[in-house]
This record gives sequence, structure tokens and C-alpha cells, in this order.
Amino acid sequence: MLLQTFVIAALAAPVSLFDVTSYGARGDGKSLDTAAVQKAIDACHQAGGGVVYLPRGDYLTGTLVLKSNVTLHLSPGATLWGSRRIEDYAPLHLIYARDANNIAIEGGGTINGNGDAFWYPDFKPHEKRPSPAIELVECRDVRIENIRIRNTAGWGIHPLRCDRVSIRGISMISPYQGPNTDGIDPDSSRNVTISDCYIETGDDCIVLKTTGRLGLPAPPCENVTVTNCVLLSDDAALKLGTESHGDFRHIVFSGCAIRKSNVGLAIYAKDGGAFENVSFSDITIETTPLRGRATYPIYIDLEQRYEDSKLSRVRDIHFSDILIHSAGRVLVAGMPDHPLEELTFRNVHFRVTGFDSVEGRRKPRGSSRVRPAPREQDYAPVPAALVFAHIRGLTLDGLRVVWDADGAPPERHAVYAGRVEELAIRAFQGRGSVPGGKLAAIGLDGARRVFIAVSRAERGAGVFVGLNGVPREEVVLSGNDLRLAARDVAEGATYVHLP
Repeated sequence: MLLQTFVIAALAAPVSLFDVTSYGARGDGKSLDTAAVQKAIDACHQAGGGVVYLPRGDYLTGTLVLKSNVTLHLSPGATLWGSRRIEDYAPLHLIYARDANNIAIEGGGTINGNGDAFWYPDFKPHEKRPSPAIELVECRDVRIENIRIRNTAGWGIHPLRCDRVSIRGISMISPYQGPNTDGIDPDSSRNVTISDCYIETGDDCIVLKTTGRLGLPAPPCENVTVTNCVLLSDDAALKLGTESHGDFRHIVFSGCAIRKSNVGLAIYAKDGGAFENVSFSDITIETTPLRGRATYPIYIDLEQRYEDSKLSRVRDIHFSDILIHSAGRVLVAGMPDHPLEELTFRNVHFRVTGFDSVEGRRKPRGSSRVRPAPREQDYAPVPAALVFAHIRGLTLDGLRVVWDADGAPPERHAVYAGRVEELAIRAFQGRGSVPGGKLAAIGLDGARRVFIAVSRAERGAGVFVGLNGVPREEVVLSGNDLRLAARDVAEGATYVHLP
């Protein structure tokens, strides 16, 4: 029936169809079909382009090299199985393309990487494995849609230095224990759209990177939109970095549901690239602690990977209409002499469903570095639902913090701002975690030029604003309803991060 559909389509718009079984592919799941499928791809390319068609069956292959103007069509019921023998991969990817134009993978079928063949029983990866499963290098006009990807040996899809990439309607599932099984990793690519996907992985679901080579700066990752995706991750669901040797700009994440993830939204700035004009909106986040790790619904960290690493710049980052259910904390921090710049959080509702331990906590390292972050840069121990540090220009507009955990709560601020300059808080609602407790709803530590307006203390609030190292004249309160607070402003009602 599907072949008839192709014939009818061909009459309307001529297209060349290359059935892999005509080139010797058996599709029995036992015979190695690499050569036959590659012959079909080569013939299609040499004919000027068309569709390489895999009918229903199980096709066992090693590396397949896509070429310009070729669409690889896996029909419903067709599964492309990655060989379980590493010697069948050259290069070490299941599907590979370099400098190809107008290529596609589509059709409703399945790609199964047989990833478990390349892990040890304790889920440590073999020294060599076919990763990423789909590696596209310096390609243009790429389309991947309506396929299922299962059990990758490492990363799933890696567009590297590509232009005009569309990924839509894919389902990707790998075991949560699978090592480095990222979902989709656009790397120094531009004009990328990812939409309508379900991704469940043992590493980051969708992560943007700018990986350098031979010590040279990486091209930017720019003009990227991610929308309408459901994401479950052993690590971060939506992430930029850690590889950040080039810039990230004009990035939009919207309309996503994040569940069963250790980290929801993350920016790891380590290698000198600039992060700017990035928007996260209409996203729900539910974090789950995995293997005893602390959870972070939102995490932004600026640091140097090595002592001689260039410092990144993070500015003009916008969060709006974010709904969080988490026992973890939001942690957003720059460096003492290199603050984050101009961050906005608008209409963020944070329901605190438990309390990750903060005692002795260190911030996530994300990737290797020469030394742990010094204490003045590590705000992970701060007891607060939302922790902000070393920022110049922070706006919190329409923030609501609701404490909804069983048992006796530990002391927590709703919001903590350490070494933040030009802080504007508007329409905040909340209190500290402990009714009438020692810590204020809003703890200010070394903050400057603070404006708090049309906000409301909720029942049980003790101190609304706590000050440490903040002259009273640096804080302006305007139009707030503080009738339910025991005190509006007090010294010593905030956690002190530094001596």
C-alpha cells in the first residue's frame, strides 16, 4: 500500500525510488545488509537524487553514508539495526554524512542502535562505539522526521557545523543508565528547528554545543528553535554547553514538558563563548532526584573550565511562564569579577515539593575542570528555593513560591540574591519555608540598587526582606502588601555566604 502511495506521488511529482531489496538487501535481521543499502544510496545519488526505500523488514547494517539529494525512507515496520560488531563501523557512526546537501531520514520506521553491545555490565562504555548514531558534518538542508530511534550506543543525532536543519516528530528512547546517550546535539549549527519530539535518554535530551577543533574558535550555534517536545532525562532536559568555544545566540525554547529529569533548563558557560538572546517560555518542569544527586529545575553557571580558559559572557537571558514542581532549587550564578548580565524571570510558579539537602553541597561540575570552584563562586549550599549570585541586572516579575512538602521544613529563603546589582522584584508572592522562621522571604547578601514593588507577604511570613552587607538606602520598597509579615526589613535575617 505504501509503495502504491509512492507511485501515485511520483506521477504527481516525479521522484526516483530505489528499493534496497533490489540491490540485495535481505531484511531478515541476520544478514549484514550494509553493502546493499549503500549501493542503493550511491545509485540514488548518482541518478541526481530520490528516495532510498526500506520496505518492512529488519535490516542489519554497519555505517551508512548518506549523500546529497538522498532521502532515506524507513517504512512503517522497517527497522534499521546497528551491527553489534565495532568492525562494521567506519567511521564510528550508524548513519553518516559530510558536506551533503538536501538529505533526509523519514518514513515512520525505526533505527535501533543496539547500544548495549557497546557497554560493559556496569554501563561503562567501550573505548570504541558508534556514537553519535547519526553524525552530520557540514551539511545543508537536512530533514529528519517521523522516525523512532532506540538504544543508541552514545549520542543520538549530532548536526555539526550544519545549516538549515529540521528535526520533527521523532521518538527517541535509550536506557536511563546508558552512558552519554544524549538525544539531539546541534553543534555550531545554524537555522535549526526541533519540534514535536519525545525524548527519553540517559544523558541530556537536547543540548546545544559549540565544540572547537585544533584550538580554533568554534562557529556559533545560532537561530535555533525547540518547541512542543516532551523530555525525560537522566541529566539535563534542555541545555546549552558545556562545550562553549563559540557563541550561542538567537535561541528559543518553548512549549515543552519536562519530567523525570535531574536538571530542567541549564546553561553551562565554561570555554569563552558568549550566550545571548536566549528565551525559555511556556515550559513545565518536574525534577526527579537520581542516584542521590541534587536536582535543579533551572541552572546557570559561569566558570572557567581550566585556569587559562577564556571567560564566557552570559547576557539577555529570558524565562517566562515557567511552572516548576521540584524538591530542588534554582541556582543561577556568575563570577565575582564577571557577573551574568540582564536576566529576566517572568511569571514563574515554583511549587517546592521537598527539600534537597544543602549541607556540604557543591554545585554540579557538568564536565571536567582542573579544580573545584572556590567558595566565593559556589552558592550550592545556600538555603533558598531560588538562588541568584553575581548578576548585574536581574528582574523577577510575577514570581510565586509555594511550600508544599510533608514534614517539618528546614529553614529556606524563597529568594536569595548574593552580590546582585540592579535587582528589580515585582509582584512576588511568598514567605520563608518556616512560618515565622529566622530566614526572610527575600534574603539580600551584598546586593545593591534593589527595588521591590507590588509584592505580597503570605500568611506566616516572618521577615519579608533580610539584609546582610546591604545599606538600607540601597533598598526601595513601593506599593507592597506586607500586613502578614512580622517585619518588613531586618538585618541578620539572611543566610551569609561570605565572611
